[in-house]
Amino acid sequence: MEIRESVKNTLDMFHSKTRRALLWMNLSNEPFVVLYTLLPFILRKDLSASLLQISILTALRPVLPVFSFYWSARLTNRKHLLRSNLIGAWVLGRIPFLFIPWMDSVWYIIFCCAVYEFFNKSGIPALIEILKINIPKEAREKTYTFYFVLSFIESILLGLFMGGLLDLFQGSWKLLCCLTALVGLSSLFVQMRVPIPIDSTPLPEKPLPLKDRIIRPWKEAFNLIKTRPDFAKFQYGFMMGGFGLMLIAPSLSLFYVDELKIGHSELITGRSILMGVGIVLSSYFWRKAMAKLSTSALTLRILIGFGLFPLTLILSSFHIHWFYLSFIFYGIAQAGSHLLWNLSGTLFSKDEDSSQFSRVNILMLGLRGIVAPALGGLLCQLFGPVPILVMGGVICFAGALYMKEKRKTILEKL
Repeated sequence: MEIRESVKNTLDMFHSKTRRALLWMNLSNEPFVVLYTLLPFILRKDLSASLLQISILTALRPVLPVFSFYWSARLTNRKHLLRSNLIGAWVLGRIPFLFIPWMDSVWYIIFCCAVYEFFNKSGIPALIEILKINIPKEAREKTYTFYFVLSFIESILLGLFMGGLLDLFQGSWKLLCCLTALVGLSSLFVQMRVPIPIDSTPLPEKPLPLKDRIIRPWKEAFNLIKTRPDFAKFQYGFMMGGFGLMLIAPSLSLFYVDELKIGHSELITGRSILMGVGIVLSSYFWRKAMAKLSTSALTLRILIGFGLFPLTLILSSFHIHWFYLSFIFYGIAQAGSHLLWNLSGTLFSKDEDSSQFSRVNILMLGLRGIVAPALGGLLCQLFGPVPILVMGGVICFAGALYMKEKRKTILEKL
């Protein structure tokens, strides 16, 4: 009885400390995220960044995961590396932003974003595996959803403040970059206290030749896709929808500034406030749907929402209300996408290590990112932003049709 009680107390302690760390990571990071998502718009409007620079900036998020997935390549079945892996990625990704107030260069900001995008995805496999180890499935999904919603409620409140501040004080975004990065770094102290159960006999680590260290993670990723057709079909569906969204990314800032001629306040109202409303109102239903629907049915619904975003956005040329409605659609789809993409590793892995599935998610994100943003920037230069927005929406709908055709061949319930 005493042993059972001791084990229960230990599990409760692991659960509570992990939840506390996840909460502060979400809340402390949101001010930085709100500002970070505005940087392409800020660079175009305040620093007159070129289409080339905007295309490079928007390509960073999808392209760099091809390299960042190496950061977690040694994590599988090595629990003792999880915490240091997560902390290292969190800290290194935010440090360059501390120096932005003293830098007046578009290229330095692009460098900061490149570092952040590399490390932002790098820590995800470690974080998801920590959640899987320390928090039971039902509580994990509920906790992850609730904290995600809290962070977007925070973003709504921040949007009300930040939009007016950026319009009122030109150049204030530089100081905000530094301050919000510092707030995000404060979560380091709670991350250090997250408990990790250490295996009594960890796997021996044999030094590998450089060639093997480069090639082996790719082999493991594609072998996982080959041996798990259910996971492979999930990846193909997400690939199509993600490609459509990445294709339109370079067009968005040009459409906002050159076509709509909106200010910081209007963009933040749509991007942070109304998108946040869509996320907050729909997250509960997405969490419930994860327990009842197959991954194919969930992905289908997500891709329909993403397809509606650019097509509705085009109508904002006629009235600004369409601009705001498009972000509500995007927020609803993003809520489902965030939960399914991040937690899919725990769903598909069952009793296996989830980090290998999360790494494949990151790798596939990077592979489509190598092509889509560059292609989108080129097409935008040739045809303008509106045709590219239409194309992106059509590709998302095509992904939804693919998932509809394949839903019977994917696991009906995970």
